[in-house]
Amino acid sequence: MDQPARNWAGHSRLTGYDDGGCGVSPRANPHSLVHCGMKPLVIIPPSPARWHSLLALVGHKGPLWLEDIEKRFVQGVPGSQDAFAVIANGGQFLAHACINKKAKIGILGNVHTRSDHRGRGYARLVIKAMLAWFDMVGGKWLYLGTTADLADGLFGKFGFKVIRRSPREPHDGITMLRTVADVGYDPLGRSDAAATTRPISRADWPLIVALLQHRAGPDPRLALDESAVSAELTALELISQHEQGTCHVMGTFCADRALGVGSVAADRIGQRTYAILMPHGTELPELREAITAHARSQGYTQVDFPMETLADGECPASPTPG
Repeated sequence: MDQPARNWAGHSRLTGYDDGGCGVSPRANPHSLVHCGMKPLVIIPPSPARWHSLLALVGHKGPLWLEDIEKRFVQGVPGSQDAFAVIANGGQFLAHACINKKAKIGILGNVHTRSDHRGRGYARLVIKAMLAWFDMVGGKWLYLGTTADLADGLFGKFGFKVIRRSPREPHDGITMLRTVADVGYDPLGRSDAAATTRPISRADWPLIVALLQHRAGPDPRLALDESAVSAELTALELISQHEQGTCHVMGTFCADRALGVGSVAADRIGQRTYAILMPHGTELPELREAITAHARSQGYTQVDFPMETLADGECPASPTPG
């Protein structure tokens, strides 16, 4: 389903600044948003007829990212709310952004502008369209992964705050969070709802990413900031392996919040396999039992948890962004 973006400009104010991959240039006209004359098209998948136009724009992404974008855009992912905003010129897409949402948690990503159309404010247009859609459908916590050079110059102007930073070259890796006024910083607060443990699906990706922004990853040797900045790709890799059958991934969820995730290798030869749990050191016995029971149902008699044999690393507490 395609729909022109409504008059949603009131959700953000930006000055004219656009980048490389995101289409933002310091030389951009401050009034380019007003005069560019291009309106974003909001696409609610599935939209297979438009896939080749999108692929021509995002084909530079890595294989896990392309797999995820294609499945969402072409087929649609059951249980997920996904939306894509594009600037289209005929059959060609000039700029793009998307949000993948489950419950009240979403991930903004894949903000990109064709190199020959940068500096015209297109990135800001598609971001604004996506933020308006997210707010309209009840989103509360919106995360994004980016680099330090774009954190303030682009995304900070939309209300995103840096919550995680990890050293990278040439720019630090950053995770940012945008919330609405009536919610707290951490979406993983207590709930009276009963917890359930079940196999994960691709629709759970935003919930897993959110979990890993506020809780430790599987490896106790990594600081929280380091594992958090890598969380989007870590979660995509787990989901892809789960779908391929090389591992079985389960999660414990409470009121549409992920409390923990466990993965057990399903391609090991012999009677011994290994598993990981995250957050590291999590006290979720039902998740451990479910992972172990699945392994035994596949003929494994021993399940090792190698990360638990490592010396506990110091994972800093989750600070409130200032």
